[in-house]
Amino acid sequence: MSKYARIAELLKGFQKNSVVFFNAQVVSVEGATCTVKIDNLKLDDVRLQPTTTGADNKVLLIPAKDTHVLIGSFSGDYNNLFVLAADEYEKVEITCNGVNLMETVSDLIGAFSGTLVLTTSVGTATGTFDPGTIAKLKKVETQFKQILK
Repeated sequence: MSKYARIAELLKGFQKNSVVFFNAQVVSVEGATCTVKIDNLKLDDVRLQPTTTGADNKVLLIPAKDTHVLIGSFSGDYNNLFVLAADEYEKVEITCNGVNLMETVSDLIGAFSGTLVLTTSVGTATGTFDPGTIAKLKKVETQFKQILK
């Protein structure tokens, strides 16, 4: 039996009114898709979002490898599978109006780590944060990078 015939057979067992939901385990994540395993059968190109609009405003939840996920298909077709939920997430990517939150945090911390120019009532002053403050800022950036992509 071919891989696709086996997938179709598995989906028929889960199918109800052309809407399919089933549990699977994440094998790997590739960008905005992942490969999952169900009954020792690997399915690739499972979307991490239900649509492929490529919108500038999105929250992409990236499941951790080996975690269990709920897979869905509104059409009952194995070509339209997407992740509905996961037991554990590795990272989160947040983009609004084309601006990535993690990149913005890194830019902000980078700006604070350089030379600061301050305008005061008596003129312009320059300076930098002390090394202890910069170390704390870098720690915050590292923690954000552990959460966000």
